[in-house]
Amino acid sequence: MKGVCVLFVTFLGFNFSAAYKAAVIEHYPYADKGSTADEIIKKNLQDYQNYIAKAKGEGANIIVFPEYGLTTLVDDPKEYAINVNDSDTFKKLKVMAVENGMYLVVNILEKDESSSKNTEYYNTNLVFDRNGELLLKYRKINLFNEKQLTPGSKDQSNTFKTDFGVTFGIFTSFDILFENPSKTVFIDTSVTDIVFPTAWFATMPFFTALSVQHGYAVANGVNLLAANYGNPKSTHGGSGIYLGDGKVPEMYIADTPSSKAIVQEVPKLSKREDKTICPKVAPRGLPSDLDKSNVTNYRTDYVFKASDYTFKKIDMTQSNATASVCDGSLCCTFQMHINTSESKSINVYKVMAYDGPMTYGNSNIHVRVCSLVACETDSDDTCGKRVEVDAKFTKITVKGKLTSCNEGPTYFAPVTLNTFLQPLTETTYCNFNATDSTNVELTTTKAQQNVLVFGILGQVSASASLFTFSVLFLTMLSVIKCIVV
Repeated sequence: MKGVCVLFVTFLGFNFSAAYKAAVIEHYPYADKGSTADEIIKKNLQDYQNYIAKAKGEGANIIVFPEYGLTTLVDDPKEYAINVNDSDTFKKLKVMAVENGMYLVVNILEKDESSSKNTEYYNTNLVFDRNGELLLKYRKINLFNEKQLTPGSKDQSNTFKTDFGVTFGIFTSFDILFENPSKTVFIDTSVTDIVFPTAWFATMPFFTALSVQHGYAVANGVNLLAANYGNPKSTHGGSGIYLGDGKVPEMYIADTPSSKAIVQEVPKLSKREDKTICPKVAPRGLPSDLDKSNVTNYRTDYVFKASDYTFKKIDMTQSNATASVCDGSLCCTFQMHINTSESKSINVYKVMAYDGPMTYGNSNIHVRVCSLVACETDSDDTCGKRVEVDAKFTKITVKGKLTSCNEGPTYFAPVTLNTFLQPLTETTYCNFNATDSTNVELTTTKAQQNVLVFGILGQVSASASLFTFSVLFLTMLSVIKCIVV
């Protein structure tokens, strides 16, 4: 009987432990132009096997690979797409899961026959359990300039349960900016963690990879496992493991094409973190030296029409600065404590607000933004770019009492960024609903420097048929201006 009890406890250990171990892979795939599609997939599968073996050696329970990591970013899916359940690639992935006793999340290009007997192509995530069983097949709903692919069904399942006691949601890349699936995933109230394969197109000032990832985790109070495609020369790169309380066990970004395995313990959440409580924070200390990632050669796009925004310049010679800025009914207040003696150069900062349409990728989105941004000069057209700044802020707070829209619910999230293309992780964020409005607040808990962006943003979901969610900032995905009720 004693031996039986020991085995029983060991088996249940996955559930009883306070944390699980996760691996996310930033992968720069093999893509030799002289190779066939089969040869490219085979070589990248070999790399995946090596990553999985390494993660197994470090005790990982689950491993997440990036979007297009097997196939590379291709415009024509025909030669790269596989039939699920009936291909050598699928069978090899099953074997890898079984041999390593690990949950496996892999993105593929899938082909399937439609009801009209036409072949359709999908951007698909496969989730295997430790026994090699296919737990879930999720097809990307919101495609980003993927013209030859078919969107996945809007009512498909995108959650799965594990034997280590965690329920995950899953979606892919551009999906994170849309209510369905990045908010509808929480219809399953047991979801506390998200897996996020991506090949993100980094775009200044609001859509850079690590900022989007961290902002989503913080706004929704979830743990996020984000695996990105590692080619920064083409605007791709930046992966991490993020916790629902805003802490970051590890994130990675580089300026040369590269691969990186991140393996970290992730604390289990009994429920999502509560974001309705705004803790009182006192400013403390000047920042220690940052983890200065080398991003000199990391290419970012730029989508920012300054003439649409309402700006107000900050007097950086004042140790305490307060500013309010409005665009129509969208108003926010900023409070900044500035260490005026520490700056060695002239820094230009402005606060700004915008409530209106914006084009990103192949979508028209409606954004509502309140943010502090760095500028090259006094000209508004130079704001929101990657500029060298050395101002030291002892504390920054932005607050907004944001009116409701009659088109649907509004979603909120922080958007923060420093010159190293990293989010500001020493912050607190909260939002709570009042009559006809939502109160949102973002505050630093530690002094900051090299700040490019610091703001709050939200989205109004107009209807299931309209584009909706943008988690980086107060974003609404509709083309119609909000009507205040």
